[in-house]
Amino acid sequence: MKNTIFILCVLFAFAKAKSQDNFSEILAAGVDAANLYAKDYATPAAESLTFNIASGWYDDARVLKPGKFKIQLRAQATFTPDEKKTFLLDPTEYERIIQESYNNTNGPAANINVSFGDGSTTPRLIATALGENEMPQQLVVESREANTGALLQRDEIDLAQGLSSEGLEFVPTAFLQAGVGLGAGLELKARFVPKVKTDEFETGFYGGALQWEFTKLFDREDGNGVINGAPITISALVGYSRLDASYDFEDGAIVDGRDQSIETQVDVFNVSLITGTNWDVFNLYGGINYISGSTETRLLGDYTFTSNTVIFPVSTTVSDPVTVESDTTGLLGTVGAKLTLGAFNLHADYTFGEFNTATASIFVRL
Repeated sequence: MKNTIFILCVLFAFAKAKSQDNFSEILAAGVDAANLYAKDYATPAAESLTFNIASGWYDDARVLKPGKFKIQLRAQATFTPDEKKTFLLDPTEYERIIQESYNNTNGPAANINVSFGDGSTTPRLIATALGENEMPQQLVVESREANTGALLQRDEIDLAQGLSSEGLEFVPTAFLQAGVGLGAGLELKARFVPKVKTDEFETGFYGGALQWEFTKLFDREDGNGVINGAPITISALVGYSRLDASYDFEDGAIVDGRDQSIETQVDVFNVSLITGTNWDVFNLYGGINYISGSTETRLLGDYTFTSNTVIFPVSTTVSDPVTVESDTTGLLGTVGAKLTLGAFNLHADYTFGEFNTATASIFVRL
């Protein structure tokens, strides 16, 4: 469960490996190589989470009447497209990066060779944080004395699996969302997950949005929005969501050191144009949504390598070694339906885009 939480929160995705040894092996290949791998491995998970928390802001084109209030429990699942489950890893690119890193050490003159575990140097598809390696995959890093070709050091790095290896083909979230009618066709919305904090893990999620039903400007005398005689409503919405998460390692559990932790921050803005029917019990709605989000994940603390590796042949400490940043934008379409049963309501919708997201909720209006 702990490893799954890492990925769901984009908490340094390659910590998802079955054992924490993978983590130290990748970092031991050098800070530059670790950053490259982390970016390729973790970015699809960051994108998926961004699309997820940007979705689900509305379930109706109509807004609440002034002073009316609703609270709902929402569940969302963002599905992983096949092309986001893998990335192309080129051993020769890592060879170049690790060679440059090695040349900056005080080690003897040496040539770096990088290949997959089977000896191949041909680029191949490797699992991202959302995917799965059907067969275990390794990178082999060797250093050989520049003049004689004698083997100086050989490191074998087990590459991490992703969510698909645990049978999970989507990124799930659940949260509370509330709304209150302000009048003048406006509704203020807020969403949040109560802050969770343990000795190791801490996370918080919140957001806010404002929806304006501008067809109120064309209301009939009975208060029902009408355009050209059709019982439909049109509104616009702007929203913002934020996720903060951190995980504190037990110092030395992965690599010797102190103050070791992972921190992730996700910020998402979205703008939506919504239209829907204006019936009493059952309604259909749809929307066009533009989102813009950013994710930053940082590996913090001091990490001391005391064992002999290609890049760290002697005891070496690196601080705050890895940062993964991802920017995501997209144009999405949403279709959905809502059933009103007195004060209780049920809704479900589906949002189409680079990542597709299904949303469902149950809520009460007061």
